[in-house]
Amino acid sequence: MVIDAGHGGRDPGASGAQTQEKAVTLAAARQLKAELERTGRYRVRLTRDDDAYVDLYRRVSIARQADADLFISLHADAGADPALRGASVYTLSEQGAGRAVREFTRGDNWHRDLHLPGRDPSVDRILLDMTQRATQNRSAQFARVLLTHLEAAEHPLLRRSHRDAGLAVLLAPDVPAVLLEMGFITNPEDERALTDERARRRLMRAVAQGIDRYFQQPAAPVLQASNASASGSP
Repeated sequence: MVIDAGHGGRDPGASGAQTQEKAVTLAAARQLKAELERTGRYRVRLTRDDDAYVDLYRRVSIARQADADLFISLHADAGADPALRGASVYTLSEQGAGRAVREFTRGDNWHRDLHLPGRDPSVDRILLDMTQRATQNRSAQFARVLLTHLEAAEHPLLRRSHRDAGLAVLLAPDVPAVLLEMGFITNPEDERALTDERARRRLMRAVAQGIDRYFQQPAAPVLQASNASASGSP
């Protein structure tokens, strides 16, 4: 699987009173990697392991080239109201799914990238749509499992904690992906938790347990587009 530490290098992300988002995400990514590798069940790759800038589409390419079974992008939220706090999880929206198809089919050899037959463009497009639908369903399944484990760990959550968006790091049509906003760096309590090594390790342990649970579950059936859209924002 691939863990993406959001931002980095010339892109600091959001800023709190004491730290920048790019530092928090890198520390969390390293801790999550260690938690997963300790089990001996995972091969884990980071999109960055230092303070480097990595293009958003390059992050997606890293996951696809690694043939990753799961991609999780770690971030820290920000808001104008310092009282706002809590984690949330994003999965790909229906509008984003359409954008992903357009991006992915722009080249002439896109079917080879997905190991599709390549003999009939209409058949390849149907197979691409099916692949992406299955990926969206798996992403939503992981998001629900992850939020359950964060709640069980008594980690604060936003009231509407499962959201959907057309974020670039979620666009891979064949890699289940979520973006985890670990908390609000602009909230004093969340920032303290995100910058405290022990508190951050507890959070990453809950994330690792959610990943374990996700891989123990059977794949969700492919839903119709209307149902999948509703599941993106429960």
